[in-house]
Amino acid sequence: NFIFINLDKKTMKRIYTLLFASALSTLSFSQGMIQGFTIDPPSPTTTDVVKVYVDVMFPTMGCAVDNQGHSTTGSSTTGFAHHCLGMLSAICTTVDTFNLGTLSAGTHTFSLTLTSGLGGPPCTPGFAPDDNESTSFVVSTPVGITEYDVNASSVVFPNPMNGKATIRVAEFIQLKNAECKVTDVMGKNVKTIHSIHTNEFLIERDKLSEGIYFYQIMQNGTLISKGKLVIE
Repeated sequence: NFIFINLDKKTMKRIYTLLFASALSTLSFSQGMIQGFTIDPPSPTTTDVVKVYVDVMFPTMGCAVDNQGHSTTGSSTTGFAHHCLGMLSAICTTVDTFNLGTLSAGTHTFSLTLTSGLGGPPCTPGFAPDDNESTSFVVSTPVGITEYDVNASSVVFPNPMNGKATIRVAEFIQLKNAECKVTDVMGKNVKTIHSIHTNEFLIERDKLSEGIYFYQIMQNGTLISKGKLVIE
């Protein structure tokens, strides 16, 4: 048996309003939250690879990450993480990992914007951020390594050179995937040596003409050493 109830327009409007408010409440509840940050290692130095672990929580079971990434400008890193939500109402916790690599000495800030979508992965895009939080941490210089004169931290022999020469960098400097750029007196780059992992390496004359040149040894965008090279 069916029971038919006749409702006037005013009552129907109230029912629609309640249903709409309930839907908005459900959508609001489905947002994710950033619970905290963990910096690894806890006290990083300029020689450490820094990772940031972010604890996130969603109120729907199934919260797989869809995509994430980050970009660093100076001492500020901005990250994003987009997760896919399930339909079951249950707490879901997970950890997003961001590898920042080696960083310069100083105070750094990491900021994360968290969004979520339905389905997938891949899932629908987030229409608005679920949460946005940031944390700060300090990167220090390793014990035993102090500020040094980049003009006196390497030597070239023989200098003047003819066919080839050796560049030796001070032992207290650890080179890892560094590069050596050679420029002429006008500042034009005429030679680059890539993937330097030892404190002593060869530089070939090749087709360089006689004259005065300058070299710079760079690592992770930081000037490690520089000097003058004479070819005769």
